[in-house]
Amino acid sequence: MLAANPGKTPISLLQEYGTRIGKTPVYDLLKAEGQAHQPNFTFRVTVGDTSCTGQGPSKKAAKHKAAEVALKHLKGGSMLEPALEDSR
Repeated sequence: MLAANPGKTPISLLQEYGTRIGKTPVYDLLKAEGQAHQPNFTFRVTVGDTSCTGQGPSKKAAKHKAAEVALKHLKGGSMLEPALEDSR
């Protein structure tokens, strides 16, 4: 899915997918830990009945990871499968 949509982040792809199915993704910060020079954040994203988490050294990276995991889960594990049909 990411390869089929160059330039789009997992967050934007998940937002488009959520809009398409009528369920907007909701992000929640679960944890912020570590020292100031080496933080670790954990975010959960929920789309309908599906919840996935992601961790990273920044809030942005953690949200990206959570969205990426959710996309893999929602699309049956294939990130190369197109998520959206071209609606032109």
